[in-house]
Amino acid sequence: MSLSVPHPVPLREFCHARAHVAGSALVVVLALRDPQDWRLVREGASLARVRAWLGALRAGNVRRLELPGLAALHFVFEAAAGAGRGHDLSADPSGRAFAQRLLDMPVPVAPN
Repeated sequence: MSLSVPHPVPLREFCHARAHVAGSALVVVLALRDPQDWRLVREGASLARVRAWLGALRAGNVRRLELPGLAALHFVFEAAAGAGRGHDLSADPSGRAFAQRLLDMPVPVAPN
């Protein structure tokens, strides 16, 4: 008997990511490679999971914006850049490392 237990797969298998700093906010965008994976990524990259995964990013409020027509999720980390672009993110002024880190986050995928 075969059990259909979900196994972890990194988001990079389903998405690519971009990041930029706007004022003192860091915006990380997940764009799906295939819109058919929308439900899986939407559930796997919940606001709570993403906030916990990027816990080293000491941001204020965090919001998730869903853009299903574009097959993308935008995460806005307010006050992540301190006093503005390059303050707390001085080693990575556009936040690209956080986009790459998010792609490492595993999401549960049921076997086919």
